[in-house]
Amino acid sequence: MALLPMRALQRLRHLRNKLSALPSSSSASSTSSSSSSGKISNARLLLINTGTCCFLYSMGDFCRQKIEGNTTDWHRTGRMGVLGCCLGPLDHFWYTALDRLLPAITAGTVARKVLLDQLIMAPICCSLFYLGMSAMEGRSQKDCLNELQVKFWPTYKVDWQVWPAAQILNFYLIPPHFRVAYVASITFLWTVYLSYMKHKKMSKTDSMLIH
Repeated sequence: MALLPMRALQRLRHLRNKLSALPSSSSASSTSSSSSSGKISNARLLLINTGTCCFLYSMGDFCRQKIEGNTTDWHRTGRMGVLGCCLGPLDHFWYTALDRLLPAITAGTVARKVLLDQLIMAPICCSLFYLGMSAMEGRSQKDCLNELQVKFWPTYKVDWQVWPAAQILNFYLIPPHFRVAYVASITFLWTVYLSYMKHKKMSKTDSMLIH
């Protein structure tokens, strides 16, 4: 029985090596490619990551509206897409910085990456989500901050139940050039929940707490 975890770990490593061998773009550069072509590839990857986040944020909200059974509010879906365009580059540079800071793929390194992601990036993205969406809705600064105060902690607590496990796979198994796309895929389901939380009306108790 003790061999089962070892075999599973070996299979994960084998899969990780296969994924790492995949090119980061449709026209993978050769080993003798110039630095300028590398820059173009990085710029293309940033564009792909940004577009992916934009699309999946929009689709997450669209699916949430279908679950609610309401007529589709395309302005609401568009706001989610705009926010995805803003968070995509942020995620791109964040994961690039993490990989440079902690390049090794060990249990300790992965644990540190997950902890940094949960303690730094998660609260930043959560705050930007509520503040950005409320600002695009034309709400006052006070209303934006009040909603953040009420909804931040419930959202952040659920974040801890979802993302650590997903990020362990991300940092251990997923190659760097697929990292943002993988996170965005998980984010598709996550944004369905975020859309629910964002458009959930605050109760009277919540309103009393912020006054």
